[in-house]
Amino acid sequence: MSETENGIAHLGDERANSVSETLRTRVRAQMETDALSIRAASDQSGVGYSTLSAWLNGTYTGNHKQQEEKIEKWLNSCRTSTHVRKAMPQEPGFLETPSSQIWLSVFEYAQAGPDIGLITGNAGVGKTMSAEKYQKETPNVWLMTADSSMRSPTAILRELTELLDANEKRGPRMMASVIQRVRGTRGLIIVDEAQNLTTEAIDLLRTIFDRGRIGLVFMGNEPLKGRIEGMGRQSSHAQIFSRVGMRKNRLNPLVKDVLQVLDAWGITDSNLRKMGRWIAMQAGGLRTLNKTLRYAFMLVGSDNREELAEADLKASWKELTGTELPTFAGRE
Repeated sequence: MSETENGIAHLGDERANSVSETLRTRVRAQMETDALSIRAASDQSGVGYSTLSAWLNGTYTGNHKQQEEKIEKWLNSCRTSTHVRKAMPQEPGFLETPSSQIWLSVFEYAQAGPDIGLITGNAGVGKTMSAEKYQKETPNVWLMTADSSMRSPTAILRELTELLDANEKRGPRMMASVIQRVRGTRGLIIVDEAQNLTTEAIDLLRTIFDRGRIGLVFMGNEPLKGRIEGMGRQSSHAQIFSRVGMRKNRLNPLVKDVLQVLDAWGITDSNLRKMGRWIAMQAGGLRTLNKTLRYAFMLVGSDNREELAEADLKASWKELTGTELPTFAGRE
């Protein structure tokens, strides 16, 4: 190789090293901004842990171009994600609406009894947020969310031993360990999405309530109410139904709930408030209203405007649901 060719090759290496070093600086900055470990950055970027570690240290000897393309894509996605987060307005946190006050009263009653409470209703009436609020502010309250993987009594016991940090987390003494853990705590177990539980799993929780002398609240959708009430007509499960001391049901948010949410968003225009009330009465309730308003305010911010308009609410509804907001929405 001639001196000229050698010089060109050497210059090319320097440029490649300079680009790599700049990219390394950007990666370190991103990791610091998001408080990421190398392991977390590896998981997010799709670059192997050992590869990323060696590359960051300047000791990687593999295909730099292939790995750095992945890293560049990851940094771009981080930038986009950060932009979206900054543009997305913060929706109101927990609001003590009239409905949430009812849910809180069930938790208080069941824990003080101790007794069993039943809260049922469609999504978006504030059940879960109320449970999280109560758990945060009250000692010895455990919130468990049931899903399809927790249908058997054994699965429930395993979840409870972890949630309660019981002494025995496996084997035949799990039940005794759970009961020993809760007895004397004057606590409360709240089971959200309880419609996913089998009758046997519900009965197991009833047994823990009986023997552990601890409050218990089942929360779920409308079918859960029918299941629990149906147990009262079956002699084999009547003891479950008869143990329920307080039952509260709400299919949709109250108008006062909706108005409180709209106040929290700072919406004062009468037409927008009427449209918001209509949206809140659709599937998803207050949850749907919050999501629609959040995206609508993103549209406002993207246009460098400050005031929410009807067009923003309609555009948000269409983007999120794929349907046009009906012309009668908000008409009373």
